[in-house]
Amino acid sequence: MSLTLQSIVVATAANKQETLFMPAEHIYPFIIHRLVDETREKENGSRQRYSKTHVVSHLYSGAQVGRFPSYAKALAVVQKMKDWPIWIMPTIKLLQQHPDWQEASREVRSLKREYGH
Repeated sequence: MSLTLQSIVVATAANKQETLFMPAEHIYPFIIHRLVDETREKENGSRQRYSKTHVVSHLYSGAQVGRFPSYAKALAVVQKMKDWPIWIMPTIKLLQQHPDWQEASREVRSLKREYGH
């Protein structure tokens, strides 16, 4: 595993982007990172260690693609998706308007089931 402390952008529940400094790995066009809540808990001292859960987020929009029970499973999902043309879209809105959105959504759901989302 090669997560290093980096500044990354993640999308919040309110569809706003937030920049955080946390363990992450960029694998274009995705980021594998720790859970945001766990990072905050470590910062404020209420958590000693991270869980094994890793998150895959879209590099440009910060949108969370999924949570996975291990780094290896998160990496496997990224490796399967990273070359799809849809992921070059810079915003969630443009992702959803892309002609491949429906097919990509089905494939992402399938990968989440397969890799233990």
